[in-house]
Amino acid sequence: MSLSGEQLKALARQGAAQRYQELQKELAALTATFPELAQGGGGKRRTSAKATAASRRRRSMNAAQRKEVSERMTRYWAARRAAKTDGGAAAGKSKGRRRKSTKKAAE
Repeated sequence: MSLSGEQLKALARQGAAQRYQELQKELAALTATFPELAQGGGGKRRTSAKATAASRRRRSMNAAQRKEVSERMTRYWAARRAAKTDGGAAAGKSKGRRRKSTKKAAE
């Protein structure tokens, strides 16, 4: 049995209409059981976008704080360069990568 394109569309439309009615009934049953869902709240608290954005905002540093961070990082990198020129002994690091052990751990 072969159906034309129009017949297929008509059957699809009937199936969609039937499914839509089933979903409407299911939605009515859910809203009868949980009336708060009808207001669209879904049980979650909603905050305004303004309040959310304000809580996520980073604090900016003033000039004195930026200068202090700059000086601290300058000292930090100077110490790193000095440790690197010492051959890594001062930093406690060896050159090269660690290799994974080829032996299996004792069980």
